Amino acid sequence: MPESWDPDSPTRNVEPAGTTTRLDADRARTRWVTRVLRPRTGASPGAGDSGRTRAHTRPHTRALTRAGLTPRTAEGAAERPAPPWWRRLLAPLFAWFPRLLTRVVVGPAGEIDYAVPADLRRSYTVLERIGSGGEAVVYLAEPLEAGRRHERSASGERAGRRIALKVYRPGHDINRELLDRLRARGEGDPHTPAIDGYGWARSSWDEEVAWEAQEYFADGSLRSVMERSPVDDATARAVVAAVADCLRHWQEDLQHNHTDVKPENLLVRSSDPPVFALTDFGGAVRATMSRVYGGLAITEAYAAPEVVEGRREAPAAWWSLGVMVHELLTGRRPERGESWLTARSTEIDVSAITDESWRLLARGLLTPAPSARWGHAEVREWLAGGRPTIARPRRHAPISFADTSHDDPPSLAFDLLDRWDRGEVWLRTHWPTLRTWLDREVNDYTFDRAYLTDLDARPERVHLAISALAARFVPGMPPRFRGLEVGAEGVLALARGGASRHAALREALELGALDLAARHWCGHPGCRAEGVGRCAPLEHVQHDVPLIMRQVEATVRGLAEGPAAAAGAADLPRHAWDGAWALAVELVLDPDAAGRERGRLRAQSWHPRHRSPAPHVDWWRRQRDTGLSRRSGALAANSALVAASLLQPVAARIGAAQREHDKQEGRARRRDRRAAFSDAVADRWQRVRGRIGGSGTAQPADPSGAPWGTTPYGGYGTHYGRPLTEVEQRKARRREEKERARVNRSMRQIERAQGAGRGRRFAYPAAVLGLLDGLGRLLRAGGFYPDRPGPFADAYTAVVEFTASPIVSAVAAAAGAVVGLLPGDVEDQWWLPALLGVLLVLLGRKAASRSPARSRLVSYRIAVAGSLLMLLVLCSTGLLMVGAGVLIPLYNVFG
Repeated sequence: MPESWDPDSPTRNVEPAGTTTRLDADRARTRWVTRVLRPRTGASPGAGDSGRTRAHTRPHTRALTRAGLTPRTAEGAAERPAPPWWRRLLAPLFAWFPRLLTRVVVGPAGEIDYAVPADLRRSYTVLERIGSGGEAVVYLAEPLEAGRRHERSASGERAGRRIALKVYRPGHDINRELLDRLRARGEGDPHTPAIDGYGWARSSWDEEVAWEAQEYFADGSLRSVMERSPVDDATARAVVAAVADCLRHWQEDLQHNHTDVKPENLLVRSSDPPVFALTDFGGAVRATMSRVYGGLAITEAYAAPEVVEGRREAPAAWWSLGVMVHELLTGRRPERGESWLTARSTEIDVSAITDESWRLLARGLLTPAPSARWGHAEVREWLAGGRPTIARPRRHAPISFADTSHDDPPSLAFDLLDRWDRGEVWLRTHWPTLRTWLDREVNDYTFDRAYLTDLDARPERVHLAISALAARFVPGMPPRFRGLEVGAEGVLALARGGASRHAALREALELGALDLAARHWCGHPGCRAEGVGRCAPLEHVQHDVPLIMRQVEATVRGLAEGPAAAAGAADLPRHAWDGAWALAVELVLDPDAAGRERGRLRAQSWHPRHRSPAPHVDWWRRQRDTGLSRRSGALAANSALVAASLLQPVAARIGAAQREHDKQEGRARRRDRRAAFSDAVADRWQRVRGRIGGSGTAQPADPSGAPWGTTPYGGYGTHYGRPLTEVEQRKARRREEKERARVNRSMRQIERAQGAGRGRRFAYPAAVLGLLDGLGRLLRAGGFYPDRPGPFADAYTAVVEFTASPIVSAVAAAAGAVVGLLPGDVEDQWWLPALLGVLLVLLGRKAASRSPARSRLVSYRIAVAGSLLMLLVLCSTGLLMVGAGVLIPLYNVFG
C-alpha cells in the first residue's frame, strides 16, 4: 500500500488486522433493520456475533462503457445466491423505503449528487455545473480512471481530460443518428466535438433521462469574440472564413443541415488561426435560448425566414452567418420586420455597416429568398477579393388579401392564419380566385383543392380550409384554429379553459382540424423518433375523442327514454356537451386526468364538501362504477367517465328527490319503531306488575278493613290462598321498584348511546396531535438544528420560544409530573402518543358503530379518559414535539 503522503512510494503488503471488539453495543439494535432493508450488505453471515468484525467479499459493482450504459461485473466479485421469492417480491419496497427515510430525516442531497444520475457518477467525476436551459443541464466533468481503462489501448491516455456532460430533462431525446456519425469520426475532425459517450440513465426520481458527453472547449465560443466587437477587418475576415469552412464541412462532408447556428454553438478550437467546432451546447450554456420548431431547436434571432415554413435547407445556415457578420461589425443584430411575414418579403437594412464591401457580404447572406442567398462559394469568392452578384428571384403575380399583396402561398397562409377573422370573410367569397391562382400562377398541385371547393356548399368549413393551407405551406408555425393554438399543449389548455374555448375545441374536433394540426412540427421526442413527421398525441385525440363521444351520445339516448328524461337528460344544454368534449380530450391527452376524474366522482359519495345526491341513482352509479373499474378498456372507461360527468346534474336532481323520499320513509320508520318500542316497554311493565301483583293491576288498600284489603288475597295476594304479610308486601314493592329502575336505566343507557358517536369530535383531533407528537419525538431524538434560514426554520424557532415561556413551562412541568407517574420511562418514549392516537381512533370508530349500547358507552368513556391522558402527554412537552412533528419534515423536504 503506498504512503498517503507520497503517491510514488512503493507498494507494501498490509497484514489483515485481528479480530476487534465492538464497543458501541447500541448498534446491535439496528442490525435487524439493516438485514431486512439491505440483505447481505449490512452484516456478514456471522452477524449474530456482535463482538467480532468479519471481512466481506467485494461488493457487486458495474462500470458504464462509452457505447452505452452496459453493466459490467467487477473482477473477483463473488456470485451471490438468488434471493428468496418474498424478498424479490418486496424488492421495490426495500429500495424505496430507505430513499424516503433519507429524504425526510436526513434531508436532500447535494445539487450535483441529486441531479446527476448515479450511473453517470460512477463513470464521471462531476466537477461543477456550468449551465442550464430548457432542454438540459450541462456539467463540467472528468472520466473516472477505472471507467476509462478499457479504452486506453485504442485512444491513448485520456483520463483527466475534461468533458462537457449534458443531462437532458425528462421528455427530451438525443439525436442518436448524428451522434453515431460524429463518434465514428473520432477526434480528428476539427469542426465537430469529440463524442465521449451518450445514452440513457436512471435519475434520482426513477426516470429515464438522456445524456451526452462531448469534448469541453476551454476557450469558449464565438460569443466571447463578438463581445469584443467591433473588431478589426483582418480578425473579422478570419472569423468569417473559419465559420464558412465549418458550415461547409457540416453541409457537404457530414450531409447535415444544422438548424441552430449561432455564436454560442460555435466553440473555439483554435484562436490563431481561428477554427470553430459546431455543437448544440449553446442553448443550454448561454442565456440565448432556443425555440423548438418541430423538434428542431432554433434561435429566432438567427433563424432564416423559411425555417418557419418547415424548410430544412442549407441556405438557412448562411442566413445565420449574415446575422453574425452584422453583429460582429456593428455590435448588434440587424433589425427585422415586425413579423415573420414582413421579414421574408422585405430586404434587411444593413446600412449600419459602414464598409461597402462588408455591406455586400451582409446583403448577399441576408437575402430573404433562399434560392438567391449566398453560400460557401460566394463567401469564398468575396474573401478572395471578388464581388459576387446578388440574384433576384422570380416572383409570382401577387394575390391581394385585406389590402396586402402576397407573392407566394406561404405568406398568404401565414396572413390568413394570423388574421383569421378577416380571413374567414375573405375566403368565403374569394376561394375561386385562390384556387385559380394556385393552379395557373403558382403551379402547386400538392394542396388538396377539395378544402376550397367544399366552401361553396358548406361555408362554415372556412376555418378548416385556413388550417389546411397553414399545414401545407407553413408547417413550422404553431397550428391554430380560430386564432387559438391547437398544438398538443394548446389543445390541453383549451380543454382546461372556459366554455367559449370548449366550443372552439369541439368544432375543431368535429371538422377534423386536429388531423391537419398534426402535420405541423412538434417537439415530442417520440414523434421525432418515429420519423413520421406527424404529431402522435394530436392524431390520438382526433381518433379517440369522436369514438368516446359517440358512446356517450348512445348512453344519453338510452337514458332519455326512461325516467331520466323528466329530469332533463333529453335536452342537455350545448355548453354541457362542449364541456363533455373537453373532458374527453383531457382524458386522452393527460395520463393523470383519469385519476383526478375518478377521485372527483368518488368524492360524490363521501367527501363532506363535495357530496352529491347523484350516487342515489342506480343508472348513474353504474356509469361511475364502469369508469372507476380498472378492468374496463381505456375507451370504455373514458366514455363512462365522460357520461357520468355529463349526466351528474341530471342524476343529482333525481337523487335529491329520491333522497327526500327516503328521508320521509326513514322518519316514518323511526316513528313506527319508537311507537313499537314504547308499546313493548309498556307491555313489559304491565307484565312485570302483573307478575308481582298477581292480578295485573294493584288494588288500593281499604283503610277501614284489614291491611291486606277485603279480597280473599288482598292487594298483594299469593297463590297459596293466604294474605301477604307486611314484610312480604315490602319485599314485593322493592322488587317492583328495582324492576322499574332497571327498565329506566336501560332506557337512559340507550338514549346516551345514541350520542356516543360525538366522541369522535375530540378523539380524532387528539389522535392526530398524538401521532404528530410521536413523529416529533422520533425525529427530534438527536436534536434538530436548522442550518438554512427559511419560513419553517423561523416557525420552529418560534415554537421553541413559545415552549420556553413561563406560563407554558409551568403547565408543562405540572403535566409532566402527572405523566411521570406512569411506570418505567414510558413518558419519554415516542410510541406512547402514537399508541394513544391509534387507540383513540379505534375507540371513536367503536363509539360511532352499530354495536350494543353498552359497548358504545364504554368506548365513549374510555375515549374521554384517553383524550385527557393525551392532553397531559402533549402538555408535558409544552406542545414542542407537536410542532417538531410538523416542521421538521417540512424543513427537510422544502428547506
